[in-house]
Amino acid sequence: MPASLRSKIALVVLLGAFLIPVGTSSLRGLTHILTCSDPEEVPFTLVNPEQGDPVIASSATATRGDPRGVCGGLVLDLGAQPAGPGKVALDLTIANETNDDWHGTVKLKVGGTTVPVDIGAIKGKASQVDTVEVRVKPGSLEVNASLLVGP
Repeated sequence: MPASLRSKIALVVLLGAFLIPVGTSSLRGLTHILTCSDPEEVPFTLVNPEQGDPVIASSATATRGDPRGVCGGLVLDLGAQPAGPGKVALDLTIANETNDDWHGTVKLKVGGTTVPVDIGAIKGKASQVDTVEVRVKPGSLEVNASLLVGP
């Protein structure tokens, strides 16, 4: 094998080795750099009967004096309401209680399915709202949310 061909093959293999991490990575639906990821403790249980609207059950506790929010001053409020047979509308509100601008994504876990929801830019001392309609199968399942934040 000629030396020039060996050097070209070695160059291709070397470049390919640098591309392996790029090809195997996943941004998990993110559209921004991730600087903070915290779960928000607002779990819901959805009970979806064979006929009729889903029933939503939730319980959250708050202790006076405890700091509110995650990632240094961002508060995720998760609300839910029936949106017809087999559907639930999830209201995602992020309130930015800091003076800094942030970009937020909410990672929703509905049963065994994870859905990233891009909330977008959140100015300092402002809030951003998004509503997602989710189709649920009959039975009961848990809904949890995590806040994924970047600059």
